[in-house]
Amino acid sequence: MAFQDALQHVDPLATELSRVADRIRASVVSIQSRSGGGAGVIWSADGLVVTNDHVVRDERVRVVLAAGERLPGTVVGRDRQNDLAAVRIERTGLPAAPHRDEFSLRLGELVLAVGHPFGIEYALTAGIVSGLPDPRIDRPMIRADLSLNPGNSGGPLTDATGSVLGINAMVAGPGVALAVPTSIVRAFVARTAGSVPRLGLTAVPVTLSAPYQRLVGPGAALGLVVSAIEPGSAAAAAGLLLGDVIVSAGGSPLSSPRRLPDAVALSGAGGVLGLALIRGGALLDVAVALRTPAVADGEAEQRAA
Repeated sequence: MAFQDALQHVDPLATELSRVADRIRASVVSIQSRSGGGAGVIWSADGLVVTNDHVVRDERVRVVLAAGERLPGTVVGRDRQNDLAAVRIERTGLPAAPHRDEFSLRLGELVLAVGHPFGIEYALTAGIVSGLPDPRIDRPMIRADLSLNPGNSGGPLTDATGSVLGINAMVAGPGVALAVPTSIVRAFVARTAGSVPRLGLTAVPVTLSAPYQRLVGPGAALGLVVSAIEPGSAAAAAGLLLGDVIVSAGGSPLSSPRRLPDAVALSGAGGVLGLALIRGGALLDVAVALRTPAVADGEAEQRAA
C-alpha cells in the first residue's frame, strides 16, 4: 500500500512536469547558420528571439519554430560581454516565453533547460540551482547542476512553472551549467528596442575607500562620481548634484559601470529608479522619475525658455 500511495503523489508531479515541458518547448526555437547553431527563446510575440551571441556569428540566420516552420532571421542586437544576441523574425502571434527575475531565486530550486544537444531536438534536462548571481562581479551568472551540451546554448533555463530565469550560455564543468540572468536579458532587450530612458548625467567610476564601503554595506566596491548633469534631465529633476557618488541602483551595488544603465533600462520610461549616493560623507537615497529622451529634451527646452 505504501508503494501505491507513493505512486499517487508521483504521477501528478510527472504529469505536471510534462505539461510544463510542452509549454517551454513551444517558446524555444532552433537557430541555424553557416557557422553553427543552437537554441533560442521567443521573447516577444512580435518575433523577437533571444539567444547567445556565439550562436549567431552570422548576421542572417535561419530560425525553426517548434511546429517546424523555417523563417529567415536577422540579428538586430548584440551584447558580447554578456554573450547575448537578439534575432528578429517576421512573424506575429508567437508563443512568447514568460519570464521571472532571478532576484527571488533560491539555492536548491528545481530548474529545467530545453535545447538541441547533439542535434536531438527539444531535449529536456532538469537540475537544481547551485549558485546565485553575485552582483559584486562584472558578469553575474546563475549556476545550475544540470547537463548541457553543444546545441543547448541560447536556450532557456526555467523554473518549475516554465518561467524563464536565464539564457543558458556555457558549461563550467561536468554537470554544471551557467546562464545569463533574466534581469540582464531584459535590460539588453530594452536597449535593442531603443526604448531606454536617460538619466541625463555623466559619471566617472572610482573605487570606494574602506570607510565608504562600510558605510554603503555588503557588496559595495565601486562608485560613480557625477561629473556633468544635463539641464532638465531626470537626474536634474531628482536633485542630483555634481560630485555625488552613486553607489547603488535599483537596490543593487554597482559592481561595474554597466550596472547603472542596466538598472535604468530595467526600470523603463515612466518608472522610478532608486539610487543610493554619497554626498558630504553621508549616504542618501534618491528616487529618479525616468522619462524617454524625447520627453526629457522637450522639458529641457521648456525650462530653458
